Amino acid sequence: MSLQERFIKNLKRYREELGCSQEQLGNRLGSDRTAISRYERTSSRMTIERADALARALDVDVRVLLETPEDHPIAHRPPGSPISSKLVGQNVRDRRTAQHISQKELGDRVGMDRNHVSRIEASTSSAAALQLATLEKLAVAFGIKPTDLL
Repeated sequence: MSLQERFIKNLKRYREELGCSQEQLGNRLGSDRTAISRYERTSSRMTIERADALARALDVDVRVLLETPEDHPIAHRPPGSPISSKLVGQNVRDRRTAQHISQKELGDRVGMDRNHVSRIEASTSSAAALQLATLEKLAVAFGIKPTDLL
């Protein structure tokens, strides 16, 4: 199961445990039921910022929804500090340089162009929003959990 699939399953499961409808969650986000339905069907590419916003709307730390196996109960842990693509980019750069890996080498490990790694590390705008799938690939390349990059 991919990181995005685990997050989505846990998001839906936790929302339902709270007795929160898709419409109520949408309202908390300033969105609508159809957007929540679309997220829960995993038909859209989830960014880390959107995942964090969805988790915060349910008053739970996004890391819990990213890490909890689907056959385990979801622990309630209040949201921690906000996560961002910029912060992840800084963490990627710090880990890469600490391991003496070039952007090209990391790109080769992840299956992306060196320029994409450079954009992730220099992330300064929402246009560079990092998707959960990319976060997962980066974590695998470093041999760590995805949440270690948050």
